[in-house]
Amino acid sequence: MKEIIEDIVQKEYAMLDKVNNTGGRAWCQDHFDAFRLMRASQFLVWPDQILESYLDDLKDAEKTGRNLLFEKYAWMMMFALPEEFEKVEHVLPVFSTDKIRRMEETVGIQVAWAGEFAESYPFIGGQGRPIYSSQDKPNDTSVETYMRGELATYSDRTETLYHDFVLRCKAEGRNLTTEVRQNQLRFQGWDSLEQAEEHCEAHKTKTQGKGDKPRK
Repeated sequence: MKEIIEDIVQKEYAMLDKVNNTGGRAWCQDHFDAFRLMRASQFLVWPDQILESYLDDLKDAEKTGRNLLFEKYAWMMMFALPEEFEKVEHVLPVFSTDKIRRMEETVGIQVAWAGEFAESYPFIGGQGRPIYSSQDKPNDTSVETYMRGELATYSDRTETLYHDFVLRCKAEGRNLTTEVRQNQLRFQGWDSLEQAEEHCEAHKTKTQGKGDKPRK
C-alpha cells in the first residue's frame, strides 16, 4: 500500500477516535483493521494529486484543531438525525454556491454508480449501505448521505480535484463504486466480484432454506 494512503488512514483514525457519538462509540472506532480496509479501498482509486491534497487537508485540520471526521458525521446527521444536526450546525463551515453545485453533481454521479453496482451485483450490494438519503435511519445512513458528509470535509482544492476526477471517470465509462468494492473484496481474499457474488447468493439461499424470510 502507498505510504501516503497509510498516513491518511492513520490521521483519519486518530480523529475518529475522538468523536463522541450520541449513542456511544461506533463499531469502527474500536476496529482499526476494518476501518483501514474500507478507507484504503477507496483511496487506492484516487490519483496521487488528490491524495496529496487531502493529506494536506488533514494536516491543516490538525494544526487548527479541527476534527474532519467529527464534521463528516455531523453533516451526515442532517438527514438521519435532524434534531441532533441543529445542535452542531453552528460549528460547521458555510459553503459557496459553486461548491454546493459541484458537490451535488459529484453526489449524483456516485449515487448512480452505486445503483449500477447494485443491479450488477445484487447480493454484494445488498450487504452495503442503502443508496438514497430517503432510506436513512439513525444507525444506517445511505451512500448519498455519506458522500455529502465526506465531500463537506474536503478543502475547496481537494473537493474541486475530486469533482473533476469523478467527471473524467464518468466520461471514460468507469464506475468508482465497482472499483472500490473490488479493492475491498481483494483485501478480504476474494479473487473477483463474481466469485464473491456467487458466495453471497449461495449463503443467502442456504439461510433462507432454513426458514429465514427473504427481504421484500
